[in-house]
Amino acid sequence: MFTSIFRRMFWTYAIILVFVLGTISATMTILFTHFTEVKQKETVLPIADTIESWTATLQIEQKDEYSFRAYDRVLNSWAQFAHSDITVVNLDGEVFDSTCGIKSVPENMLECIKTNTFKQYKSDFGGFYDDSVLTIAVPLRYNDSVIGAIFFNRNLADMRRTVLEMLVLFALSSAVSIIFAFLMVYYQARKISAPIAAINTAAQNIAAGNFSERVEVTSADETGQLASTFNFMASSIEKAELNRQRFISDVSHELRTPMTSISGFVEGMLDGTIDDEHRDDYLRIVLDESTRLTKLVNDMLEMSKLQSDNYKLDISAFDINDLICTCLISLESRLEEKQLEADVDFRPDMLQTLADKNQIKRVLINLLDNAVKFSIPGSVIKISTFVADGKAHVSISNRGENINDEDMKHLFDRFYKTDLSREKDRTGAGLGLSFVKNILRLHKQQINVKSVRDSDDKSTITFDFTLELS
Repeated sequence: MFTSIFRRMFWTYAIILVFVLGTISATMTILFTHFTEVKQKETVLPIADTIESWTATLQIEQKDEYSFRAYDRVLNSWAQFAHSDITVVNLDGEVFDSTCGIKSVPENMLECIKTNTFKQYKSDFGGFYDDSVLTIAVPLRYNDSVIGAIFFNRNLADMRRTVLEMLVLFALSSAVSIIFAFLMVYYQARKISAPIAAINTAAQNIAAGNFSERVEVTSADETGQLASTFNFMASSIEKAELNRQRFISDVSHELRTPMTSISGFVEGMLDGTIDDEHRDDYLRIVLDESTRLTKLVNDMLEMSKLQSDNYKLDISAFDINDLICTCLISLESRLEEKQLEADVDFRPDMLQTLADKNQIKRVLINLLDNAVKFSIPGSVIKISTFVADGKAHVSISNRGENINDEDMKHLFDRFYKTDLSREKDRTGAGLGLSFVKNILRLHKQQINVKSVRDSDDKSTITFDFTLELS
């Protein structure tokens, strides 16, 4: 029965609705029955006072035949008004007058005479009635003395008929309410379950490999928020899948090139294509390619570690300016080779930072290496440090070929190389800037890059990253 959220919600609401209406009906039946009995009592008590007065006037003070007939007419009039049979008895329980022909009153009902109190019973009145009646016994007084009793008998079936008529009216109004409520329950249950069903279908499609699947967001409530979150998750999965495919493609490309070279040269030496005179030269090439292959594999393993949030950093305080100078010295020969000048601007001269020194050195080496590699020969590489917004800033700029906006978006992606860099750097694997991004991410720091085009269609590329002050 409850095989779906829609059915569970619909039938749960329906059962609750029926239970509530059933409880209300039962409660109203009890209350209406009690109400009619109370109203009957409230009706007959004033009538009893009137009958008491007429009894004193027409039966005690006047005992002629005319008075008796008048008294009988009075009883019948009040009986019709009260929808009850009226019986008057004397102090000994003998029937004085009755509108329905009662000849005797059950002994147990004469207690009101003895106690001089109002009494109420439900019985067949000693077998006189075929059905149960509600009997209200009221003491009959004259000159402050009890001289008998007045009995008002009303058929309980008639009273229940009145209650039933009221319940029928309630049932009709409830039926209209139930129909409307069921329609609202159906609409709301469908409104809530339909988006969930759509999300479930979309999730199955994504599980089957259709990562472009999305669901329509039709509301701003929790269900709509769930749909939006699902779409965001689907976009993230699709992006991750594209990155995975691109990663596999890039890794295959980067590994295939040195492996092809190695296998080709080894095969040439084995089949005699490469003579002994050139064997050492080609062995050196094979060694270089093997070294590059080993470095690539090690870099990929290191990248995998850096992408984990559980990577442990060795945080310490050090002078970032001194570290920059050390890195520049290691690149001195390459700077001279391209006739590049390093313009250093440290403000202040000593800038103490708090970070993993070895990893930040790796960041600096990668950024400076890129700056040297892609700078126009004879240009200037500018390195500056300064303090802003409570953080240390390191800025590295070089002048080189222009980088378009699309390439700028992917500079920090793994294995990404611009077309320009592929022409100038065939040995790199495109992991350097990805290392930089992940190292700074682990330090919870930011790195930004911007490109400003010059008048001669060249650009100044500036990398700026932050570090915590010590």
